Amino acid sequence: MSGEVHNPCDPASHIIRSDALKRVMQLAEQVACHPAAVLIVGETGSGKEMIARTIHSHSLRCNNAWVDVNCAAIPEHLVESELFGYEKGAFSGADSQKRGLFEIADGGTLFLDEIGDLDPRIQVKLLRVLDGAPYYRLGGSKKVSVDVRIVAATNHNLEEMVQAGRFRNDLYHRLAEFKLEIPPLRERPEDLLAIAEQVLHEHYPESTFTPDATTALLNYAWPGNVRELRNSVFRAIMLAENAHTQITGADLKLNQFEPLPDTTVPLHHGLGQLERQIVFETLERCAGHQGKAAEALGISRRTLLRRLKNYRENNAEQAADSLGAEQQRYYRKQTSAPAKLKYAGEWLDATLMNISLGGASVSVHKLLKQGSPVTLSFVIPETDVQAELSGRIAWANKQGHHGIEFGEVSTDTRTHLVRWFQSEMKKEGWRKELTG
Repeated sequence: MSGEVHNPCDPASHIIRSDALKRVMQLAEQVACHPAAVLIVGETGSGKEMIARTIHSHSLRCNNAWVDVNCAAIPEHLVESELFGYEKGAFSGADSQKRGLFEIADGGTLFLDEIGDLDPRIQVKLLRVLDGAPYYRLGGSKKVSVDVRIVAATNHNLEEMVQAGRFRNDLYHRLAEFKLEIPPLRERPEDLLAIAEQVLHEHYPESTFTPDATTALLNYAWPGNVRELRNSVFRAIMLAENAHTQITGADLKLNQFEPLPDTTVPLHHGLGQLERQIVFETLERCAGHQGKAAEALGISRRTLLRRLKNYRENNAEQAADSLGAEQQRYYRKQTSAPAKLKYAGEWLDATLMNISLGGASVSVHKLLKQGSPVTLSFVIPETDVQAELSGRIAWANKQGHHGIEFGEVSTDTRTHLVRWFQSEMKKEGWRKELTG
């Protein structure tokens, strides 16, 4: 286990639309220029490493090493030698001197992920190093001095661990000179849907989530946060029959997992709901194989497909009746309108593939760098309004398809977009109208 060593001056491109995560990122950028140790707290998969990399990339150490290590993944008997190194002959198998991760990170940033799982014996030595004391490599007689910026992360409540005697109080306060807490994905609906959309469009740029899929995404608790979300959407893309055009709530299969508290629907909606439940449970047992499920239910495959279609339509109608606010924020209009894209000071011809209030997908003749600032210019259909929206490249693929995440949208442009969306949603049969 040697950790991962990088030298990133620019943070990786990430989707950040929620105000909650924007505030965390702003704090991360502010503290980056100070030498204080930072403790990042959040659930597994919520983006702790992203925040840590942001701190490094905005610090004065960005041109030096970035070293990350998962403290929970190092075998207990190897933790000390991995962090602090060892001399030749220090133990059986030590055939040569090895620098520890602290030495490798000298002048840069050392990211200690899952710090709450660190062995109590190593906590003592770590505290001394963090206080600037030189240390010995394992089996060594010559002290080593390093200059390292520490960023640590945990999904544990370290205060409770301190109270229980499982984590050193002095080490906790040394690590938490500045503390950042990342809200879980379920509390960041803007990020949740944008990430899901990004994964979908990486495979099918013109595909969309149906209203019932949006409801399913927002109602699920996502205990695994971003990692679980990406895996779930990818699984739906691989298994859905019509993934190239749309992903439905049934495709996501989130009903097999635990929903958010107070969102469970009791079975008191009559025989129709009972029938629906039986159909989907049978499909689950048959691993999604519709022919086998139809045979187990004693109906033809055509009848099963017709019922599944009815369930989706009913879900969409129910979702449309309850998603007025979400429609305004997340509705995405498919189109093929001509557009211009300003990139690196040059205006490129582009085709607008789809657009929402938060972003768009465009096709251009070359691959653009993710994270780059761009300006999208096009005439809003059914108007003579020339819209110019600034943003950045959120994703790209080899076919020249690019996702753009918008920044601030002017009131005038937003009003015209909403009116256009409202008109299109009426044509598509959405029940509730958008409001400007």
